Amino acid sequence: MPDGHYRQFLWVVFLNYFVQNSWSVLLLWRVLEKTHSAEWMAFALMLGTVADVFVGLLGPQRGGGQSIATVILFQTLIMGVGVFLAPPSLVGLLVVAFINGWLSGRIVPLLQAHLMRHTPMNRLHQASRGYELASRFGILLGPLAAGWGLANLSFSRLVLSITVLLATAFLLVKPLHTTWSGLPRPVHQQKSLPQFMVAVRQITHDSFLRLALAIRGLNNLLWPAFTLGIPLLVLKQWHHGSLGYGVIRSTWGLSTIIGTVWLLPQIRGSLKKFYFVSWTMTGIGFALLALSPSYYWALGAAIVGAIASPAVHVALDTHIGEHIPALDQGHVFAVQQFVMSGLGVMGLGVMAALYKVFHPQTVLSLTGMVMISAAVIGFWYYSRHVVPNQPEMST
Repeated sequence: MPDGHYRQFLWVVFLNYFVQNSWSVLLLWRVLEKTHSAEWMAFALMLGTVADVFVGLLGPQRGGGQSIATVILFQTLIMGVGVFLAPPSLVGLLVVAFINGWLSGRIVPLLQAHLMRHTPMNRLHQASRGYELASRFGILLGPLAAGWGLANLSFSRLVLSITVLLATAFLLVKPLHTTWSGLPRPVHQQKSLPQFMVAVRQITHDSFLRLALAIRGLNNLLWPAFTLGIPLLVLKQWHHGSLGYGVIRSTWGLSTIIGTVWLLPQIRGSLKKFYFVSWTMTGIGFALLALSPSYYWALGAAIVGAIASPAVHVALDTHIGEHIPALDQGHVFAVQQFVMSGLGVMGLGVMAALYKVFHPQTVLSLTGMVMISAAVIGFWYYSRHVVPNQPEMST
């Protein structure tokens, strides 16, 4: 795509991740204030992410309009209704979370596929790195803004602000021609299940993609230990409020930006190998968070856990862009999201049950150790079985 359109596209990516991460903080903290329950937090998140499972089965083109712009417009409308529906009651908040989740689950695979489809092969790594950087700025600033907003503004004003940002994203993406109805093989007219099975076969026949998604799926099963545990630790262990929660989430985001800008260029030739190192460091970060004696130690642990994580996304996105046919990339990205979100939803239930019995520090430390073990075993398997049969391309 032209440079001007590419920059505009990255602004859309930034706004999407900013909105979804700020909304996640608003949702979690609001539910925690109203219920003081990890189970209710898990249920709220489950409503927002369960649609991702259906997106993976049906494909991201179904259930939200004929373009990325249309999906974002629908999101804007539901958040506009949420200005009046969400603040007064828990039920209204959960309804908005569910509908927004149904729509937002389509955005990421569609954005990824649009970028891969409109980028020359020799610029895929650069384009993927730009996407990662834009998304990481959204992940950094969204929680920080939400934490500040919860401490200083009414909840209705915060939801109104999200509505305005979504409207801005719609205006930016509308001129980029993100409709899929003009593709040579119109995916919106195909049956979804056969396309799903084609994408699954493409993943299972690719040795790196198969192994990488297996490890990512396991770690997404474990990830709710962080999602549910950090608010509990911030409030009850480290005795900070909503701003403290936003800061620790944003510290994680800032670390990923440092990793994207500084670390990724240095590991360009061994990005796939570093995929496993990244998950090892995330597991170490979980364990260090569990062991942190104070809030400020926890900020340091968040830096350790997050700094290498961009390698996960860039390695997978670049590999898909290089090895999967362009017209099938949307479905492959959706299947990837299906694996991540399906196991993530299961993890929410598992972790909510564990937090009912065990202290958050215990759950976080155990999940960190499992992450480290899975990454080490995955790296051993990759080195022994994948590399000899499938030489790593320079990315």
